[in-house]
Amino acid sequence: MEKSNKYTVAGHTFEVFLPDGYSKEEYLSPYSPFEVAGADVEPLFRLSLKVTDELRALNPGKVRHCLNEEAPYFWIFEPEDAPGRFNFGFSYSKTHPDCILMPSDDYCDNTVYIPSAYAERLAEFALSNSMMLLYTFKTTPLDTLMVHASVVAHEGKGYMFLGRSGTGKSTHSSLWLKNIAGTWLLNDDNPVIRVIGDDVFVYGTPWSGKTPCYKNESLPLDGVVRLSQAPHNDIKRLPMLQAYASLMPACSCMRWDRKSTDALHKTVEKVITKVGCWHLECLPDNDAAIVCSSAITK
Repeated sequence: MEKSNKYTVAGHTFEVFLPDGYSKEEYLSPYSPFEVAGADVEPLFRLSLKVTDELRALNPGKVRHCLNEEAPYFWIFEPEDAPGRFNFGFSYSKTHPDCILMPSDDYCDNTVYIPSAYAERLAEFALSNSMMLLYTFKTTPLDTLMVHASVVAHEGKGYMFLGRSGTGKSTHSSLWLKNIAGTWLLNDDNPVIRVIGDDVFVYGTPWSGKTPCYKNESLPLDGVVRLSQAPHNDIKRLPMLQAYASLMPACSCMRWDRKSTDALHKTVEKVITKVGCWHLECLPDNDAAIVCSSAITK
């Protein structure tokens, strides 16, 4: 019998079903701080994990895209008998999908399939990537943004660092922890921003990349900083148009879906009108954190 597990991230609840022999302690441990009890909590979506002897027999459809520059690779399939609908896959290589996600029409009831031969190795990988995708799709219309960023907390407020892979987001956060007293790490890879009324909050999530930082905490978002490497440390506040261009690429979204994209644009606009956005040209040194904090925490 499948076991039901419910989790709430940034106020949005989802439900995960595991088959017999798969414990939440082993395969869903990053989610434990976000677990909720009670059948009265209605989830935004449900996800079931299924083990199959033949993954290819599922026939998810024609491959439309295989995205990402590094693992995990993201596959998009379009079923031949249902144009306009999509199935998805995730993999460690670009040769073939390691697991297949088959959503319902409304993305409310979904199943991710893993091959029995590699089930133990792929279960957590399939669940995590599927939940991130489904969470992003279902919450984007709800003034919610999943952002590729690192976030630190300081004096009751959150500060978010953006940048391309390899720019040094995690390094800059660690420099704050080292040099700015009272700073702690909220999330190191995929925090969530949520606009509620006139306020903007940043939330910890179960998705924190290579850093095990799974904090069920939220803070007012007080600054967004895009980092770029330079031979000096210099920070400037961005005007609206540049702030929009800075935050937008860091947000996850099913950009082929018009409704999701429209909702994303509107939420980004709300955030940049309420939160200061900055550009920090920096070295990976202690002074970078000091220069940044002195400017954005005023």
